Order: sequence, then C-alpha cells, then structure tokens
Amino acid sequence: MKSRPFAGGAAARPLRLAMTALAATLLWFGVSAPSALASPAPPGASTMIIGGSDATEPYSFMVSVQDAGGHFCGGSLITGDWVVTARHCVEGRNPADLQLRIGSLRKDEGGTVRGVERFVTHPESDTATHDIALVRLDQPVADAPVPVDVRQPAGTPARLLGWGCTLPGQVCGEEGRPAVLQQLDSAVREPTACTNQVTPLDPASEVCTGNPETQAGPCFGDSGGPLLRRDGTGWKLIGAFSRVEIKPPDPGQPNEPPNCRSGMGIYTDVPAHREWIDGVISSTS
Repeated sequence: MKSRPFAGGAAARPLRLAMTALAATLLWFGVSAPSALASPAPPGASTMIIGGSDATEPYSFMVSVQDAGGHFCGGSLITGDWVVTARHCVEGRNPADLQLRIGSLRKDEGGTVRGVERFVTHPESDTATHDIALVRLDQPVADAPVPVDVRQPAGTPARLLGWGCTLPGQVCGEEGRPAVLQQLDSAVREPTACTNQVTPLDPASEVCTGNPETQAGPCFGDSGGPLLRRDGTGWKLIGAFSRVEIKPPDPGQPNEPPNCRSGMGIYTDVPAHREWIDGVISSTS
C-alpha cells in the first residue's frame, strides 16, 4: 500500500506494527528490541499476510494508511468519511503527514486517495486492549464502506486482509512486501488460543484468530487491517489487527527476535467498541 518507495533500503525501514519506539516493541511484542533480524523462513515455510494469497475480489473499504515512506498500516472504511484502524498506527502522529488510499488492491496505485482531517483514539489510552482509533478523511469518498458486525463466537469463519510482511522475520525485505493485497481465510479462535503475550488477550474487547497448523496469519504491516465475516455476498467487520501472538523462541536460539511464525494474531474487537464508535461519529458530524 505504498504510494512512494520505502526509505532506507529493504532492511532499514523500522517496524510499523508497533508504535515508533522501543517502548512500543516492548508493549506489542513483549520482548526487548533485538540487535539482528530474525532468521529466514525455514525451507517449505509459507511465504505468502503469511500463508495468504493475492486478493480474489475487490474490497471497496480496504484502506492503506501511508506516510512519506509509504504504507505502514491498514484500515477499514466504515462510513463515507471515517476509517477504523489500530490506535498504535496513528498515536503520536500528525494528521497532516498521513494519506489514505481506499478501495485499491494495490498499495501503490488506484483507488481513492484522501488526506486526514483528524483522528480520535480510544479514551482508555493506557490500556493495550483498546488498540483502536477512528480517522476522519479530509473529504468523503464514494467507495462503499463495510458495516460493523455484531460480536462473533469462536468457530466463526473469518477472512484477514493486509499488505504486511509475507515472510516471518522481524523485518521483511522488499521480497516480503506484497504489492497486491493478500487475503487469508481463518476463523475466530477461542481466547485461550492466543496466550503468548505479555499483555494477555482480553475476551471482552479482543479477538484471537489465525491458522497455527500452517503458521499462516497476520504479520508486521498488517496492523489496523480488517478481520471480516462474509454475510451473503458482502462482508462485515469483526476486528482491526493489533499485535502478533509471539511464538516461544527455539531453545537453540534464545535471542531470536519477534516473528510471526505462530500463525496467530490478536485483533481489537470492533463490534465491542460500537458504542464508542457511534458516539465519536455522531458528535463530530
């Protein structure tokens, strides 16, 4: 989802899943900042989200959140002028420095491009389990938004979307940054399936998903992007990607950096925040 080339080369661009500093790494990944990149994917490992495939249909509501370096987070258009994303994607940033590409399957072209008027983060800003923000566009768009769903139980089929790393290392090179939107079918999992966190999953406000059997799931750069449920011929929004579920280090590699090899991810439960979302939108209309 980048409109311009990444700065600093393939391995030099900082992680965008976390906020922008070491403290963010500690919060979102629960480990100290590593001094080296994660080891490459093992032979035969999935290399396409991770384990996904190129999008097979249009997603008019899919959003790429971009800065001067290009795509760094995803989002979902929920009204003609409001986008929901992860709080850590926008917290501490200047709205004037961001642009959003909406409704394109490519992160670098097509769709509708808009600036940002403002963003509103969840008031419980000291709580990692409310990793959600609303972004207001500087002008409305004609792209069709995605309706916010009701809360879904474990076992509900779900789809993940994103332009994040398709390789499981902490920082992926250019070969791990897909130009075309990736999709992956999964399901809402029991909360106990996402346990390897310093900040545990909160079942009241978060959703666990992913495919641990194939190590296929969300990764760095997918932050803020949607978790969806098919409803007839369309989609409804279940979640916004918050953080990866860390795979315990290999005993032989105790200093292995954070990676996405567990296949599991934690999403903010968007329907659980519906009252707050409706309140923000109605108060600024």
